[in-house]
This record gives sequence, structure tokens and C-alpha cells, in this order.
Amino acid sequence: MEYRLGNSKKLYSTGETEVITCPNCDKKVKMSVFQNFEFRLKADFPLFDTGNVFCLVCPECAAVFGVNEAQAKVFKKGEKLAIGNFDLKELERFDV
Repeated sequence: MEYRLGNSKKLYSTGETEVITCPNCDKKVKMSVFQNFEFRLKADFPLFDTGNVFCLVCPECAAVFGVNEAQAKVFKKGEKLAIGNFDLKELERFDV
């Protein structure tokens, strides 16, 4: 199973969350938070759309979840409680 997490070649570690419950394995873990850069062309002015894509990885079952960019930016500034159990989103599958 593959997921599209931005289009940069590197994932940057942003830190670890506080203890939250993984929806996949139901264990209480500190998930690792990663970010990747996303760059898109669009048919509107300005022609370029840029942003960051944030994902969380469970250390027990290796499940990958997405999170809202606004909440991830607050987390990145040092607020560890910005990401909680209800903020995790399932990622869309990318079939080759």
C-alpha cells in the first residue's frame, strides 16, 4: 500500500506527540510526526500552490495517519497537545 505525502524527496522529523491511542492497533503510544513539502501547479493566478504535508507514524504497528496543516504548525511551534486522538485522518491510497 502506498500513500502520496507531498512531492519532495525528503521527510523531515518534527517531533513526537504526547501519548495518544492509535486507531489501528488501539495501543497508547507517542507517535512520530513528519513533514514533507508539496508543490502544485494550478490553472489560476498565482500559478503555483505550495504547502506542507504532515503525517504521523505509529511505532507499534507502523500505521500512517494524516493531520491538518494548521494543527501541525501549532505542534511544530512547541505545543505538544495540538495533536490529539480526534485529529488523526486516514490517508488516501495511491495506486500505481
